[in-house]
Amino acid sequence: MKQLLIHSAKQLKVEDAGGHGDRWSVVQDDVPALINSWIGTAIQEGEIPPFALTDERALEELIARGESSASALLYTGSSPGASKTGLMSLIHHDAPRPDQKSESQLWSAFPFFGIGLEIEAEVEDLWLFPNRIEARLELRLWRGGLIEAFDSMFCQHRALYRQGESYRFSLSALAYQMKPALPLEKVIDDEREIRRFRARELWVKTHGCYGKGDEDAALAAWKPSSIGDLEPIRISLDEMVTLLPASSGPSDDAQYRGQVVRVVPRAVRMLDVHFWQIDCVVMRDVEDLILPIYVAERLLGENWRPEVGQYVEGSLWMQAYVVGHATRAV
Repeated sequence: MKQLLIHSAKQLKVEDAGGHGDRWSVVQDDVPALINSWIGTAIQEGEIPPFALTDERALEELIARGESSASALLYTGSSPGASKTGLMSLIHHDAPRPDQKSESQLWSAFPFFGIGLEIEAEVEDLWLFPNRIEARLELRLWRGGLIEAFDSMFCQHRALYRQGESYRFSLSALAYQMKPALPLEKVIDDEREIRRFRARELWVKTHGCYGKGDEDAALAAWKPSSIGDLEPIRISLDEMVTLLPASSGPSDDAQYRGQVVRVVPRAVRMLDVHFWQIDCVVMRDVEDLILPIYVAERLLGENWRPEVGQYVEGSLWMQAYVVGHATRAV
């Protein structure tokens, strides 16, 4: 049997792992007050997620080898099975001792969004948080490309990941910010680059293709017919979509620019806050990657709501969890 990835995982430092305060701040500005008002209820009424794919035997072996005994509790505020969105609490259980009563401690809590885009990917890298019951994944998609995401069910799924295996993940995002995308253009104003662009354009029009070896011939074949041919070239990027790691902060935070393809007002409710689900194309390929982005209604303001076809941008937090094995190799 292939080795579990947790045995070869990389260890994050505290400053690299980051906390979940920024995630909770989208729900309420006063994060300590928010957690204090809800955590008791969340622990008392939370349940082990029924959709967890825990391999109990493998997990017991991990714990026997020194990994922490812990469990995840999901509080949705709804009847059992009615929702997959809520406050996820990670509870650490002290090892029982003959002379002491075992105790449980809250080690972490974060917003959990259980309805996402199903993708197939291989875990390229696994980065453990200092507590070792949370982790960040680097996922290699079957369509190509890499995505970094917080593993929102790692506490339950840490005994699943094996080297060289591919899995089906549920991928979603929590928006820190969403707003209409600003106009975007690239300007080519260097004369040498203008000549290259015009020459390449003519070569493709004439020959149907262009390779690196065609550059000299293309430049020799193109001659400006007027002074306007050497004017700066402006290329509109208004319809460009991107999903890039944030310039600062943890690597599961990202900057995005996407086209809205679906809007679900007040799709879910968490801790008395409504979230809109905005599905956006954030990667274009043979098959577009359409990411469900959850946005707290209070962050949208009073005068604007996203609409289908519109381009939006902002920052977000990526999260993913395993829902099964992949049906094809990545």
